[in-house]
Amino acid sequence: MIVKIHSRGAGSGSGPVDYLLGKDRQREQARVLRGNPEHVRELIDGCDFARAYTSGVLSFQEPDIADAEKSRLMDEWEHTLLTGLDCDQYACLWVEHRDKGRLELNFVIPNIELQSGKRLQPYFDRADRPRVNAWQTLTNDRLGLRDPNDPTYRRPLTQASDLPRDKQQAAEKITAGLMNLMQQGMIRSRQDVVTQLESYGLTVARETKSSISIADPDGGRNIRLKGMIYERDFKFGEGLRGEIEAAGAGYRAEREARVREAGDVYQRGTAIKLAEHQQRYPRAERQADGHDQNLRLSGDGVDIPLLCPADRYPGRDNLVSGHDHHLAPER
Repeated sequence: MIVKIHSRGAGSGSGPVDYLLGKDRQREQARVLRGNPEHVRELIDGCDFARAYTSGVLSFQEPDIADAEKSRLMDEWEHTLLTGLDCDQYACLWVEHRDKGRLELNFVIPNIELQSGKRLQPYFDRADRPRVNAWQTLTNDRLGLRDPNDPTYRRPLTQASDLPRDKQQAAEKITAGLMNLMQQGMIRSRQDVVTQLESYGLTVARETKSSISIADPDGGRNIRLKGMIYERDFKFGEGLRGEIEAAGAGYRAEREARVREAGDVYQRGTAIKLAEHQQRYPRAERQADGHDQNLRLSGDGVDIPLLCPADRYPGRDNLVSGHDHHLAPER
């Protein structure tokens, strides 16, 4: 399982909701697991913030997992992003996709704290990425899911799930051609990859440690090519498969230390996030009966109470619900 946070977040609420469910709400193999799509759309439309929502996906290699485990993962993920907030302080829509032959749990969170009307920022990459990565590590280990960081599972191409389909197809076609040349021994390094891309008439717009971006021939945004063969230190040879398998074995041998470190990072990160949220969105009275402490994320050295999830109980987002409510920007 890999966690992906989408870069988009501006525009109307119909954008993310229609993408997840289809404009007619009949998208094939899409299922609402939690939340009210129309309510979430209305909340997003009522925001005057530059970024009105946060969205992303928990993407699995596996075709499906048990419904009870899906529920737990949604609870844990909401706690990871929104720790310190009570059930009635945020809304979250969860939609399952299985049309790619594997499981995806998609989420959309309106960037609004429901009791105060203040802007809510569930995810800020520089601050939150370590905690998110730690949760991903702990979850994959607990469930025995495929670990995307294991060198054994390195893929020639990885793509953002929200990339337009035409650009996905272009990247797939380019990568397939490069892989064919690699098998013939005609590509052995990143420079060979760059040279070949240019021979296709493409313009290499940017190179980073892990990716190459090419200019869109139609004048749109650059197409980012990311994956094993686009990495700066990529070298192909007859011994590549053996090197990858050896690296994978070494990675798995360090499992205990990696899980222990992830637990420490997660605990520190959630403690910081909890304090930030409770300072920014104070409540006159916090739930004290313990019913929101019934789920725990457990792993090597990790034992953290989780708050109750949003949208488990319908109709409780009472302060800013309604078709005619419009939120003013936070001063």
